[in-house]
Amino acid sequence: MRTLVSSFLLSLLLLCPPSLTGAQTKQVAVTIDDLPAVLTSNYQDQLKINRKILKALERYHAHATGFVIGGRVRGRDEIFELWLKQGHELGNHTYSHMDLDKVDAKVYEVDIVKGAFEIEKLLLHHSQSLKYFRFPYLHTGRDTEKGDLVRQFLKETCYTIAPVTINPYDWEYNSWYVNAWGFHKLKEEEQIKRMYLDRIETATAEAESLSWVHYGRNIKQILLLHLNRLNGEMLDQVLDYYVRSGYTFIPLEEALEDSAYLPEGELTKPQAFTWPTNFKLFLPLGR
Repeated sequence: MRTLVSSFLLSLLLLCPPSLTGAQTKQVAVTIDDLPAVLTSNYQDQLKINRKILKALERYHAHATGFVIGGRVRGRDEIFELWLKQGHELGNHTYSHMDLDKVDAKVYEVDIVKGAFEIEKLLLHHSQSLKYFRFPYLHTGRDTEKGDLVRQFLKETCYTIAPVTINPYDWEYNSWYVNAWGFHKLKEEEQIKRMYLDRIETATAEAESLSWVHYGRNIKQILLLHLNRLNGEMLDQVLDYYVRSGYTFIPLEEALEDSAYLPEGELTKPQAFTWPTNFKLFLPLGR
């Protein structure tokens, strides 16, 4: 699998000489899905992981947009207060992390509204309004009547869809990591961490190459991560990688000013970014 990915990248990089890719400013917006946390049921554990992530963001002066699952808000106000007091933004990720592929448009729209109700209560005392929406699973119903109806609903309710250009599939690495962590398999934990950083680098190279292929330049990238245990441990190293690679961190709002995202937060070129080919990942560990 790594060989296939490497071959794909090489073919793209031949079209995009490194001398050109390094010549322009590189910028990335950090977005984090599934707040308050995934695969973590204990509130104190969730709070600890969020604090680690927020500390890393603060250390690297990275402004993040966190996409909240509305049905998981209640009883976790302290977590969201930490996000808002540090100046980050909260977006809507539906009430129940609903999959648009499995329901009709009206049901999905109701879930969006229910999620907004919970999230807006958090924003009341922070002079913020709810303006960004991220489709769970990145299932957008693209090229379907259902998807068109939902996008029209989002437009009418003043949401901007938050796309993704760098998708490292961290949720999958996290599921492996949580399993190793639960069984105290320290060597596997360290191996998964290394593999995750390798995947961050590969996903970023893919996005940079596609940016040159489709736009002839470095667009402002949007990174998708999830609020999980792995990123609680690794976000410092992930952000350090971007700094060492010449990136500066920008808010989502600034990223969406790039003409690549017009209109309405969508990418204008073929959807190679937000909806990439979901190749299967393999973890070569003894189980």
